Amino acid sequence: MRVVQWMRLFKQYRDKKLFSLSDLIQMTGEKRQSLLVQLSRLEKAGLVERAARGWYLNPFNPATPEEVATAIRFPSYLSLEYALARHSVLSQFPYTLTLVTTRLPCILDTDRTRFEYHQVSRRLFWGYRPLAGTPVAEPEKALLDLVYIRHVRSRELSAERLESLFDDMYLEELDLGKLAAYARRFGTATERALAAALGAFGLSLPASSPTPTG
Repeated sequence: MRVVQWMRLFKQYRDKKLFSLSDLIQMTGEKRQSLLVQLSRLEKAGLVERAARGWYLNPFNPATPEEVATAIRFPSYLSLEYALARHSVLSQFPYTLTLVTTRLPCILDTDRTRFEYHQVSRRLFWGYRPLAGTPVAEPEKALLDLVYIRHVRSRELSAERLESLFDDMYLEELDLGKLAAYARRFGTATERALAAALGAFGLSLPASSPTPTG
């Protein structure tokens, strides 16, 4: 395909912000190797940007990094530090986009940023809502994902480092009733770790809160 044909195609599908290589093979009828060569030339000419390996932004309506992150590893939602910053709970905004997925964990580096995917069981894949068209964990769920993944499960953060991270948060922004109900769904170890970290700041989880189901 010629450059003008490529631009016409992207403009025709401007509502589609992100194209996978499979999408473009199906839409153009080109063979994979020929398509890769053409896309490489478009990249070098500054006409198309590759969002990640095998994924390309629509030059007329490019996807945001958040939209890219949740699309290229589906299902997934933004959580942990990045979601807490989005909700203005964490005081510092991280460079890395942190996500939760039911698929295998991985780290993907792009020209713009880094995507960090953490795997959880389907039992814990809940507590997110669309925010500007992108699935983002509720602040209470994002905090519990962080405690569970980085402290309880992997011990990446010691109790002291977890407490230090809490010190960079506006904990008053959290719904403690919802946090307590959500914590029970994670299990005793996560519930205790959360309670200990909150206790260092004079906060405690309510004893009786209805357990959300979604």
